[in-house]
Amino acid sequence: MTDRLSYLVKQVLKDAATAEELQELSDLLEADGDGTISRQIELLLRQDIGMDMPYDHRRWDNIASSILAADRPAPAPLVPIHGNGRWRLGVAACIALLLMSGGVWYMLQHKAAKPVANTAQRPTRQEDILPGADRATLTLADGTEISLDNAAHNTLAQQGNTTISKPGKGQLAYQSGSVLSHEIPQYNILRTPKGGQFQVQLPDGSKVWLNASSSLRYPVAFTGNSRTVELNGEAYFEIAPNATQPFMVKAAQTNVQVLGTQFNVMAYEDEASIKTTLLTGAVKVNDKRLYPGQGASIDRQNGTLSMQEHVNTEAVIAWKNGLLQLEGEDIHAVMRLITRWYDVSVTYNAPVNAHFRGIIPRNVPLSQVLKMLEMTGEVHFTVTDKRIIVSP
Repeated sequence: MTDRLSYLVKQVLKDAATAEELQELSDLLEADGDGTISRQIELLLRQDIGMDMPYDHRRWDNIASSILAADRPAPAPLVPIHGNGRWRLGVAACIALLLMSGGVWYMLQHKAAKPVANTAQRPTRQEDILPGADRATLTLADGTEISLDNAAHNTLAQQGNTTISKPGKGQLAYQSGSVLSHEIPQYNILRTPKGGQFQVQLPDGSKVWLNASSSLRYPVAFTGNSRTVELNGEAYFEIAPNATQPFMVKAAQTNVQVLGTQFNVMAYEDEASIKTTLLTGAVKVNDKRLYPGQGASIDRQNGTLSMQEHVNTEAVIAWKNGLLQLEGEDIHAVMRLITRWYDVSVTYNAPVNAHFRGIIPRNVPLSQVLKMLEMTGEVHFTVTDKRIIVSP
């Protein structure tokens, strides 16, 4: 079965599958009651077929068009598999969801509807909006601003006994010499714009990945009894252990106390809540302890803290790994992600009720992201300059 399944999937991805082969794979998916076939397909895509192959919009278009053009009954919505929270492909036409896009297989929550002709005016390739990249600005303690986009890979500045350098693309690093405990702290601010991301290694060796439209304020050398930074936006942290000098992240109404761990903090001002997710180690969020796999959410409006016992941590940090991973988010949440990464604005010309589940690479042009979302048949887009109009 595994050999046959591998053959069928490869035929689909090569746009060489016959109608009988498409139907055979569809039938397998339709009968996949326990998710075994779906998991085998995912394994094939990740290990055997080449997940790191370069993105090719022509190839994607050909695969999508040939599958979606097949004359099959409209599929029913996907349904959850009880116990593990995964979703299975419910009907034969969901073969259309086996799409390679930058080497990541894509799964939509709703029906794989045929494209509606002329419902969206997509930009041409020449006008297409490109995804974000490694972009940031560093503000030194004296107010000097350094653009890191095209800065050379060498020493950028010296502040006291701390050397600031750019060791590689999208990376900033601090190397501290001897520090006197009574020294007055000097603070730097690393800012990413919409459509930007950057990584910084702090003076203590801790690493921080900064998502788009975010900022991190931190001292050029950690002194005193704690290591404290301030975050706006979203960041993923890998903290160097130091039990005598605990690490703390301040983000709006949230204080995250750390010893040595990996965690994500999302604190965008346009989000209703501030979310902290723990991957390894231990943290306290406003004195509430988290364990690996748990999350804490603080409502911006009333300050209420709620706990999430089982969080899909892969989805939370997907942005760090170059992905947009959707876990049932509504259209408004999805469009907020898109506006930050593609630096666009969004308007709605009518109420839209659509939710999405799937994985999209962050390195594809905007037109392809919108095309994937439109495959649900529940939402359509018109793009003018850098403005997206959303319609039902």
